[in-house]
Amino acid sequence: MGDSRSGAARSTGTAVQTGPSEIRRSLFSAPILLNSVQVGAFDTSPFDTGPFDVASHLTPPALVAPAPETTGIGTTGIGTTGIAPASVVPFPTAQDLRTTWSIEPNLRERGPAYAVMRQCLLLQGRAAPVGRIARVFGRSPLHPDARSWYRGALGEIVVANVLSQLGPEWTVLHAVPVGSGSTDIDHLILGPGGIFTINTKNHSGKKIWIGGSTFLVNGYKQDHMRNSFREAERASRLLSAVTARPVTVTPVIVVVNPASIITGRRRPRVTVLSSNTLKRWLERRPRVLSDRAVAHFSMFAEERSTWQTQPILVEDTNQHVERFERLRADVDAARRRASLWLLALGVAGVLVAPLVVMAAFTLLGSVGLPGN
Repeated sequence: MGDSRSGAARSTGTAVQTGPSEIRRSLFSAPILLNSVQVGAFDTSPFDTGPFDVASHLTPPALVAPAPETTGIGTTGIGTTGIAPASVVPFPTAQDLRTTWSIEPNLRERGPAYAVMRQCLLLQGRAAPVGRIARVFGRSPLHPDARSWYRGALGEIVVANVLSQLGPEWTVLHAVPVGSGSTDIDHLILGPGGIFTINTKNHSGKKIWIGGSTFLVNGYKQDHMRNSFREAERASRLLSAVTARPVTVTPVIVVVNPASIITGRRRPRVTVLSSNTLKRWLERRPRVLSDRAVAHFSMFAEERSTWQTQPILVEDTNQHVERFERLRADVDAARRRASLWLLALGVAGVLVAPLVVMAAFTLLGSVGLPGN
């Protein structure tokens, strides 16, 4: 909802609580005049006054040591009459900064498909080792329960590669964890064209039909529309809460390499794109956010505390990625071996078939012909 209190001074809240008395303050923590904002629209004018460096929001603010209390002659005493001269205020050292300033893991460092990879590996742990003979014939090492998660991870990696081609004016976050469970946003995009949640679906080679709230994959109905719309609503609510201003988030469904996407007569409730049209669609969106506004919203979006209510568990994400890459290499190798066997059987069939036909004719010609 828009804020109807035109001209009221509002202060952007802090994004991260790093200690009992330490709060990370926004670069925009000074009071900002917030004019009336209509639903579905951004008012970026409060961000566009004064010089601004887009990258500066990544730098922790300088800490200022409190000035000691002084007496009238400038020395510390019991009775205070003023502030000590600046020359006697100790400037914080690097060690002070290390001990009094902490930054929790930033979502910019989170790779794509992390949550899906993690679930895939968890289910893959149930798979029995593939025997030597089965491996020679190209049997897939994937556990049946892990296959959909594996395809989902590959889809998110494809979309992440597309998003990596966007310019520096865009902020791209992957696998944004939300709430206290395993729910996450596949991709969160912030840029001149607005803020978007992207729900990736790996329906490679399948026919997609969309219309209204209906999403069909090869004729079978899916809940992608409803889930994507709710995901964007939740993201909007959380970002609005931490930035103290209404934030519009647009849901997008991206289908990886579909055979076709056909739109019915009713306009789809959620925008549906193929992975090869995503970049062009984003770049052609009309500008609704200034660079300053993008940096402001990105600063809050990058912090895990914006999205998660539970204590943050710092895990070795590199270990999960390495394990998934090893699994991917094994699956690709099995697929290649299976393809070679199919090719060999096909070639053998082509070569053997004429011999079989000739043998059949010879046999028929030598069996009980009249007059012989």
